[in-house]
Amino acid sequence: MPPAGPWPTYGPISAPPYGPAPLPQRPAVIAIAATMTVTASLQWICALSFGWLVATAGAAGLSTTDVEGSIFHMLRRFHLRMIEGLALPLYGFPVLAFFLGFVILAPRVWARLALTLTGVATLAWSGWWLRNDILWWLPFATYIGIVCLILWTPGATQWYRQRLS
Repeated sequence: MPPAGPWPTYGPISAPPYGPAPLPQRPAVIAIAATMTVTASLQWICALSFGWLVATAGAAGLSTTDVEGSIFHMLRRFHLRMIEGLALPLYGFPVLAFFLGFVILAPRVWARLALTLTGVATLAWSGWWLRNDILWWLPFATYIGIVCLILWTPGATQWYRQRLS
């Protein structure tokens, strides 16, 4: 028999019989999808912003003649296309996906559907935009497709359905 301490013991400590029932653990695929979405969105936003900044600053520092002229016109064309409306989808889809990447961690069925629809819309728009350069589109499409598909695995579907009942 172990030595008795200064405090009396009355048996094992158990949880009180009241309170909510423990919820099932979130499947790992949901956390993987959230991580992939948030990481890729931030990387895209940062790379695009840096590229736009370099193009704008580079065009401002170049001459419009000689060899520098051709580089100037390429950088200037990129900048003008961005301010004429290309920036909206190139920033809009990743920003929306960034926020939805956090929302899918909550047990909301609509969040999974919203992220999937955002992925499908992104694939449709980028497929149209890169229709002449499909090899540039394939890596992005594969990545987005994996994220959308793992959200619909049986474990994730079961977890979201348990929240409805």
